[in-house]
Amino acid sequence: PPFRFFPASFSFPLPLASFAFTNTTISTIDPNIRAPYVQSWTVSLQRELMSGTVLEIRYVGNRGVRLWHTFNINEVNIYENGFLREFLAAQNNLAISRANGQNSFANVGLPGQVPLRIFEAAFAGLPPSQGFSNSNFITLLQTGQAGALANILSSNSTYFCRLVGSAFEPCARLGFTSAGQFPVNFFRLNPFVGTARLLSDNSFSSYNGLQVELRHRFSRGLTFNLNYSWGHALTDRYNKNVDNASNFATLRNRRLDRGPSPFDIRHVFQAFGTYELPFGPGRRFASTSSVANKVISNWVVGWIVRWQTGLPFKLSSGRNTVNQEDAGVVLNGVTSSDLQKMVGVFKPSGRPDVFFLDPKVVGSDGRANPAFLLPPTTPGQFGSFVYLYGPNFVTADLSVAKALPLVGEKLRMEFRTEFVNAFNHPIFEVPTGGTFSVVPISITSTAFGRTTTTMTLPRQVQFRIRLAF
Repeated sequence: PPFRFFPASFSFPLPLASFAFTNTTISTIDPNIRAPYVQSWTVSLQRELMSGTVLEIRYVGNRGVRLWHTFNINEVNIYENGFLREFLAAQNNLAISRANGQNSFANVGLPGQVPLRIFEAAFAGLPPSQGFSNSNFITLLQTGQAGALANILSSNSTYFCRLVGSAFEPCARLGFTSAGQFPVNFFRLNPFVGTARLLSDNSFSSYNGLQVELRHRFSRGLTFNLNYSWGHALTDRYNKNVDNASNFATLRNRRLDRGPSPFDIRHVFQAFGTYELPFGPGRRFASTSSVANKVISNWVVGWIVRWQTGLPFKLSSGRNTVNQEDAGVVLNGVTSSDLQKMVGVFKPSGRPDVFFLDPKVVGSDGRANPAFLLPPTTPGQFGSFVYLYGPNFVTADLSVAKALPLVGEKLRMEFRTEFVNAFNHPIFEVPTGGTFSVVPISITSTAFGRTTTTMTLPRQVQFRIRLAF
């Protein structure tokens, strides 16, 4: 089929009126943007405990300044324009109507009901199914999603043009000839576009870590390294998208986005080393047979063992109680620490699923159990922004190698066998997205708390032959 171009032709400057009600995203760059930079510092102390064994303790820190961040500056407003008050009044109208056997939030004169000036203007001349009896609007009222309803009214010409009238050029183009009751920026700073993305340099990152390392040089055939890190990485960009795009929860309080980096690993322990087996000439155990010595000598075993805490994941609800962004979750009788203790790998009997949360946190419908987690329902208010850490990562790799001299010291052959994930231990991870993105875990998903994604491959055995000359 032929390509569809929008706009049909380019003639700068492009009129903004052409983009209204088209779901088009406009992106631009802060003209004063500056290059980001990182400040880093470290302090370390070394101590030789015995010959060939060194203990080192380090403090490592860094701070990212003026990090680039792409976000929407066209946030829906429900406060200063009075929409939140009218939304609460509409909820009250709906409750009164439903108590009288009606399913509408219109003011029909029942005791306690009040006029709804904004809604009445937006629905003027429309059938009830598109206005006060619209099932989608009623659901949004029942779930407290004032931001979602405001976003619909501001982005749909059917409703928005009835609010602002011919003063808004795109509405005049659609045939609206009379003036509206409300200003064109009633809901959004720029009514011509839905999403106005700005690339700016207003984000940050920080890392603080304690590192402890014990090193042992080659002695009696043994060398090893033991290290442990305890750190914390923070940022206001909970994303790893290549375009750095992630909206703030609200431009009114950007501190709400301060949280763990998606790369934040709190604890890491790693041990690796090699050991030359004490067999063969010049070793503790030798044979009088030259053939036997060639078989039993020059064997080296190696290992890498790693244990670390899981990566962070954020809980979401998909509810828009404040604006068009997720409003978080509501903790019901538990704290974030309580939920963290319920993170692990669970395999309920008789079920094919693997859970990364205790199955009791998952309800019978597959969503979060309301005894622990609920979506926010208070219009104009956020819930809690909860970050948890996934199951621990534990893995071990082993190797066995043998060197075989062929021509004196000039040519030798090495046989090596490597066991990657030697114990075939599956490491399940929380499904937060692909390699280049990260998405929160929705408590309203019917697959909440479950995973089929693993961080490691099944055990692999690799054989190699190496010639050195």
